[in-house]
Amino acid sequence: MESSNGAILEALQLVLYRQIMWHKRPAIFTSLHSLGLIEAVDQRTPPNAHYLPPLKIAMLTDKGRREIARIETSTHLTNWLAADYLGTLIETAALV
Repeated sequence: MESSNGAILEALQLVLYRQIMWHKRPAIFTSLHSLGLIEAVDQRTPPNAHYLPPLKIAMLTDKGRREIARIETSTHLTNWLAADYLGTLIETAALV
């Protein structure tokens, strides 16, 4: 799985702006879930669709919303998009 800052930001923004089915991006969603940034919830199905199983979709947590804001403030730095996300997260936590 790619864990660059750009890939993480893109995944979080996709989750923020629309419902993304978990099975479409399982590797990155599992990683973001382990960090507490997203959660899996059942997608609502139409009332007359009794035979359709509910699909899991990714939804942002409050921590995920704060993380998008934090990441977006760092996008102006040189080589930021290609940098390792976890490395950036650890550096930021050490500065706080």
